[in-house]
Amino acid sequence: MAVFVTRAQWGARQPTGRSTQITPERGGVTIHHVGGSRIARASHSDCAAQVRGIQRQHMDGNGWADIAYSHLTCVHGYVFEGRGEGVRTAANGTNTANQNWYAVCGLVGGSSSSYDTITANLLDAFRTAIARLRSQGGAARAINGHRNQLATECPGNLYRYVQDGSLEPPGGRTHTVREGETLYSIGRRYGVPWQRIAEANGITSPYTIFVGQVLVIPDS
Repeated sequence: MAVFVTRAQWGARQPTGRSTQITPERGGVTIHHVGGSRIARASHSDCAAQVRGIQRQHMDGNGWADIAYSHLTCVHGYVFEGRGEGVRTAANGTNTANQNWYAVCGLVGGSSSSYDTITANLLDAFRTAIARLRSQGGAARAINGHRNQLATECPGNLYRYVQDGSLEPPGGRTHTVREGETLYSIGRRYGVPWQRIAEANGITSPYTIFVGQVLVIPDS
């Protein structure tokens, strides 16, 4: 299962501003890649620096308030926290798309004939990020590519996985948390180990859930 890396863990700078005036229940999650060159790192130890570089370009080069994406994913199976849930993205290209859609960027790129290897771990990280944006950020179930928002090649070779449903998180069931419930009690109700529910929803230690939170329940 994918591992979630917090902003503090990857060394994020503080944003200069943020907007929480969004309506992701009207859209969903938009998938991105970095660009037209192969950029995937051979060692995961280099990925945090890569994310810091993207944030630096977005803030210092583009003049944006923060890294543009809601989350980022790497080929080693990690999800890097970007702007996070409940915060407007700057990545989708139009005001409407940024208002209604979260943005998840894979740390891959290239041309159609020479593209970074799209690993099973990368796809799993995308699924984890999407599940988290749904359960903790209220995203609708739609998943599209950046090219669906405006004229662009993005997300490159990732687009086939958008089209064939490979990025859909496991399990079609959801559960809305009620007063007094824990991951353990919810897991017992559905016959699913609580750890799998936590992983499917991007919930990490101390495994806090809140009343009204919608959880994806994976298959047992």
